[in-house]
Amino acid sequence: MELGRRGFVAGSLGAAGVAVLAGCTTGQNRTTVADWPTEPGDEKATITWWSSSIPDDSGGDLRNTLIKAFHKRYPNIKVNLVAGPSDTDVNRTTLTTQIAAGSPTPDVSLGDIAWPGQFARNKLAVPANDLVPSDYWDQFSEGLRDAAQVDGEYYMFPVYIDEGFLCYRKDLLDKHGLQVPNSWEEVAATSKKLIQAGDVKSGFVYQGNVYEGLTCSVTEFTADAGGTLVNDDYTKSTVTSSETRSALEFMQSLVKDGVTPRASMTYIEQASLDAFTTGRAAFLRNWSYAYDVANSPSSSNVAGKVGVRPRPGFDGGPQGHSTIGGWGNYINPHTEHPAAALAFAKWMSGEEAQMLIVDKGGVIPASMDALNSEAAAKKKRPQYEAAKDITLVARPTATGFYPKLSQAIFVNANAIILGQKGLESGTKQMASQMNIALEGRAL
Repeated sequence: MELGRRGFVAGSLGAAGVAVLAGCTTGQNRTTVADWPTEPGDEKATITWWSSSIPDDSGGDLRNTLIKAFHKRYPNIKVNLVAGPSDTDVNRTTLTTQIAAGSPTPDVSLGDIAWPGQFARNKLAVPANDLVPSDYWDQFSEGLRDAAQVDGEYYMFPVYIDEGFLCYRKDLLDKHGLQVPNSWEEVAATSKKLIQAGDVKSGFVYQGNVYEGLTCSVTEFTADAGGTLVNDDYTKSTVTSSETRSALEFMQSLVKDGVTPRASMTYIEQASLDAFTTGRAAFLRNWSYAYDVANSPSSSNVAGKVGVRPRPGFDGGPQGHSTIGGWGNYINPHTEHPAAALAFAKWMSGEEAQMLIVDKGGVIPASMDALNSEAAAKKKRPQYEAAKDITLVARPTATGFYPKLSQAIFVNANAIILGQKGLESGTKQMASQMNIALEGRAL
């Protein structure tokens, strides 16, 4: 997918957009990304940052802390926060509609790690290779670098990564002399015991709604079973394989057996977390911040009673799979303040902001330097320790048609798990819709 970065801005904005950008310069026309100023200078500028909440380690929100620190570093640049929707798919749809229409705002948007393929294909973000030194990206892990680029061109400035963990009620396991489960079969069996004892209403909850969170869970359970969702070159779905069907069959059995409540198939991250922190569930699959929230007295009824471990696997199979999650900043190609927008995006991925995430964040910093720092070690966060035993698995996000591909997965998976579609017919329909998406034929 060759996008021609040196003609990117002119090609995506048209004559009117180029005129707007040219009006922001002194003595020259800036019609290509390569010509963008890479330092903000002394002029005052106000930019907007579209961002959903970034959890801090007390269950609060880190965004304003980050903005205040940036203002101290760049006093001439004011950042206005625009709160993005908490639902990832609603967030993406709302944002892409606005940018595709040519809006110069938001100047910078915090987006999912799954978005680079779509944003690159539709020219919704600025390619960044010409805007930073080539070694700038070395601070990130190989997997994160791969996720942030399309055909060798970077479109996302990583801010934080995330991984799926299993939170569990230590107090209830101790009460009944039970071990922390080492397999999904044990999770199901332990859940039934705790439900029968009247300690909880539900066993295991996760993000099962018809949205991207369910694609993450399906990816993980499929990896647990030894399978994948697409072939290596992203040309064909593989969800009719015995491994994927086995994973979906198990997820279906959790609902049938009352381990996972049917309501969990309407949950996004917050709803599943609420079910756990109010004491209604014994086990929770969620991202790293969930452990901090669950152990915060101000936001949880079970604070001090929660443990965390990598996701288990099936009996006799590999352990600790997690979808690679995370968020990073994308620069709007229509921004009227390119230098200020770039300064903010770079700062958020740089040492100062990354160490703030280590010190006060409820998420994992994107920078390996920050993650491996002495300050991170002193935090003694259980998530950091558990992450050492996690094997990251990628969603098939490299295709420019990923949103429709993911939709085919989560819509059909939700129906299969609820028993509204048969396993065989449902996976065949899922595969057919995925193949249409991979060919670029989905509307």
